[in-house]
Amino acid sequence: MARDIWIVLPVKGIERGKRRLSGAIDALSRARLNRWLLEHTLAMVKDWSGDLRKCIVVSPCQGVLALARGAGATIAHEAPHALGLNAAAALGARCATRNGASRVLVLHCDLPGLTGEALEAMCRTANFNRQIALAPDRTGTGTNALLVPTNADFAFSFGRNSLARHRTQAASRGWAVSIVARPELAFDLDTPEDYAAWLRTRSQGSGQPEFARARRLRQVNLMAAG
Repeated sequence: MARDIWIVLPVKGIERGKRRLSGAIDALSRARLNRWLLEHTLAMVKDWSGDLRKCIVVSPCQGVLALARGAGATIAHEAPHALGLNAAAALGARCATRNGASRVLVLHCDLPGLTGEALEAMCRTANFNRQIALAPDRTGTGTNALLVPTNADFAFSFGRNSLARHRTQAASRGWAVSIVARPELAFDLDTPEDYAAWLRTRSQGSGQPEFARARRLRQVNLMAAG
């Protein structure tokens, strides 16, 4: 891991997260899944970087913050009525900047196939000041990860069609943009259809990179079964 890069993980909460999956799994299973996704993401970051000292978890959820602190990550506490993903990303970026980061990687925490290789590819791509790296979702319209210099005064614009907004903002400032199109970063658990696709892939024993952590994914099967 480059010494100047800090990772920012905005996390809505153990209980509050992934409500769009309510048509597929009940509240208890969603909470278990949210916890596993956070643990999995932290484990991948730690495997890649060696520790979690430069990983900031931003959340209004005390359970999330306690888990992150216990794992060795830095935490940033949002207000109970937080303003959403973009505000959380900005809060994490400010915290990273105060701690000496010159670049931040804002990473979604719902990527079940995340690997250290994908993180390395993301950080290796944008290696100078006036460059950002974007990892699109499977539709090619959303942004699942974003690497940006901390001195860029960048306005995070996650949400529907965010990839185009991020690219437009970069172009307006004359920055170079690198697109990191990797399956480990593209596949997120956002909708019941995503969740069903994930279950099908696991049941088929796929060897695709985004589902390489078979043992950990089997643990989620057990947790979701209750």
